Amino acid sequence: MVTQQSEGRIVLSAPVRGALYMVISAFFFAITAGLIRYATREVHPFEAAFLRSISGLLFMLPLVIGGGLAGIRMQQPGLHLFRGILSASGTLMWFSALALLAVGEAVALNFTAPLFATIMAPFVLHEVVRARRWTACALGFIGVLIMLRPGVEAISPGALLSIGSAMTIACNMMIIRIVSQQDNTRTVVLAFSFYLSLFTLLPAIIVWQTPSWEVLGALILCGIFSTLAHLLLTRAMSIAEMSAIAPLDFVRLLFAAGIGFIWFAEVPDKWTAVGAIVIAGSAVYIARREAIAARHTPAVGAAP
Repeated sequence: MVTQQSEGRIVLSAPVRGALYMVISAFFFAITAGLIRYATREVHPFEAAFLRSISGLLFMLPLVIGGGLAGIRMQQPGLHLFRGILSASGTLMWFSALALLAVGEAVALNFTAPLFATIMAPFVLHEVVRARRWTACALGFIGVLIMLRPGVEAISPGALLSIGSAMTIACNMMIIRIVSQQDNTRTVVLAFSFYLSLFTLLPAIIVWQTPSWEVLGALILCGIFSTLAHLLLTRAMSIAEMSAIAPLDFVRLLFAAGIGFIWFAEVPDKWTAVGAIVIAGSAVYIARREAIAARHTPAVGAAP
């Protein structure tokens, strides 16, 4: 059912609301990439990463601690600390990649995160990964080769940074699955935001230069939009089946390409476009298979 009638008002059904939240989340994620690209034209990516991180932390604090500090306890502080170091490293790489690459290309290469997560899952989480997900991984990395064309063109530092950032995201996925077994969501989010701000501070100090008000405003918006994007994504997954809304993650790539074209006159070549579609398609397929597997085998979580 698309809509429901409630006291004379039209109310969207949960699947439709989930899809809407997913699309808006994808738009906000793409906007943040564009804002980072804009900001790093003036300030160093490390400084931009810190300003975005601290603004996101300050925006999120009232939301996280609103339920009281008593419930915020870390059962595995070492893993939270390790995740913070990984996240800071990945964030610095991601901001540096966006300073060097077209927005659409950077976002497309970042879609490799689920592929790396699938490769890590058997070794870290002892999950069973079967043929169809391995095939999707292989296709995803073929998409990377289509985009980068090693041997035909030199692989750019920006591309390597974007892929490196995706690898840290995959590691983060593994850690979240582990710590969320004992720590509540507020604890996980607060630890992440705090450590991200802390570990991007020193690199920012080293390269610091006073940003213009325009760039400072862009990075504050970046932190707010990024936080809203994560909240909307979480809400979407809580009210709709992931297997239904995962394909909508494709629109993030379209939004990113559109922002790159409108804001920065970036036009992707045919190899970038084809490779991006292959990567995003394989990532979305993996997300669907994981959601279906979780629904049918909630205790184990092995996808066919």
